[in-house]
Amino acid sequence: MLKNLIIYFLIFTLGLLTFNNESQAFFFKKKGDKNHTKSEQADQVGGKKILVVEIFASWCPGCKNIQPTLDQLIKETPDIDFLQLNVSTPSKAKISEKTAKELKLTEFYELNKSKTATVGIVVPSSGEIVSVFQNNNDIEEYKTSIEEARTKEKALTQE
Repeated sequence: MLKNLIIYFLIFTLGLLTFNNESQAFFFKKKGDKNHTKSEQADQVGGKKILVVEIFASWCPGCKNIQPTLDQLIKETPDIDFLQLNVSTPSKAKISEKTAKELKLTEFYELNKSKTATVGIVVPSSGEIVSVFQNNNDIEEYKTSIEEARTKEKALTQE
């Protein structure tokens, strides 16, 4: 009985260590710049690229579930900006709230900050949220929404 308890405790502890690791895929850094702030990230994604925004928490199983799909999307669409709004802790959530405000994504953030593993596709010129996904692993659905956002962005920039 004690042996089983020890084994369960070790498995549980290892699981916690695994879930506590943040994804680095969504943090924008210039080459050689290890201290890139959230404000600088906001400046970087403030251009005219389609923006994919994830509400993330290190303890969220759904975030871990969709991460391989989002990593693949990053590889396949280098012309898209990705942003992760981290709500793992109150201090990280406060920073993410500030970043969302700087990018005019306050409404999206407020509506979804408690719904981790939520991903939004944003048209940069208008700030319109084209699609919102919850714990979705279908890369084709993301690509379709990105194309829809590109179409809307082109229409806005041609006006």
